[in-house]
Amino acid sequence: MNYSTPALIIDLDIFEANLEEASKMVSGSGKFLRPHFKTHRTPALAQRQICSEVIGFTCATVGEVETLADAGFDHLLLANEVVSMDKIDKLASLAARVDLIVAVDSPSPLQDFNNACRRVGATIGVLADIDIGLNRCGVGAPVDAEIIATESARLDCIRFRGLMGYEGRIRSHVPERSEKIQQAFSRLVEMKSHLEQKGFPVEIVSGAGTSTMIEVLAAPIFTEIQAGTYCMMEPDILDLGLPFHCAAWITGTVISTRPRRVVLDVGRRSVTADNGLPIPEPHHAKTLAVNDQHAILEWTGPLPALGELVRLRPTQNRTTFNLHEQVWLERNRKIEERVPITARGRS
Repeated sequence: MNYSTPALIIDLDIFEANLEEASKMVSGSGKFLRPHFKTHRTPALAQRQICSEVIGFTCATVGEVETLADAGFDHLLLANEVVSMDKIDKLASLAARVDLIVAVDSPSPLQDFNNACRRVGATIGVLADIDIGLNRCGVGAPVDAEIIATESARLDCIRFRGLMGYEGRIRSHVPERSEKIQQAFSRLVEMKSHLEQKGFPVEIVSGAGTSTMIEVLAAPIFTEIQAGTYCMMEPDILDLGLPFHCAAWITGTVISTRPRRVVLDVGRRSVTADNGLPIPEPHHAKTLAVNDQHAILEWTGPLPALGELVRLRPTQNRTTFNLHEQVWLERNRKIEERVPITARGRS
């Protein structure tokens, strides 16, 4: 099975080993995995992630929820705020056929969700989104979470399920990393305690990413983990002591050479540089720049021939996947399958 470059490729042996390691980590912890679908936006890869430790999937957009629902997946969480009526109506329709939970950080859209669900005979779950250090969405005070729970209890098509809190990707180089993680977790403990004292059961506490999986597994507050990157990993979190390895590559073709310089047909239309320039597979190569349609490498070894294939390691999989319509699955450097990235670009 042949492909044209630039091509996005997954090493299935590494991908499957990562899934197995994640299952072993979570097994017996009393917690579940709810992998973040935005990592690859590919139902065929999500299907491979299903195991007894996976309770469902986390989504970043309404389009991702719809993609998974249409592919036959259930137990979905939209870990993002939605306030526009067209998207609320869409989510209500989806909630009529799958178990769906949405995150909110204001009581304002709850009435709209309730009206939309009533029209289609659906019930939708709600998690109060708590800001525990990301400084993005989320409420900051226990009383604000209480208001969301109170309003949810008043509405007949809304079911308050618990809390969500994401502390961001706290990497190893972050100063006072352990203290910041524990402070974030303590905020969730405070919120949960306050709600339970007010008579609101907190069934779910969802959050955390791959970079904090070890700490989350030791934290009683969480019931489920939204980690997504673990299945393919990224270079900047390889030093966190996790049992995962990088499984994604971008393959490019050598289109030009000169002394110590190689140019590939891989540009920012096929690989992002959010967390740094992509990393060449050959140890004697270094990426100098990635332009619109070219990657320029410093090459200290014997120059490759024109037309030769060279692999680059993406530094962020999520945004790189969103640039491709398909991903090639290989084993032992032989392509086994091509699958569509169905949720690409779906907001």
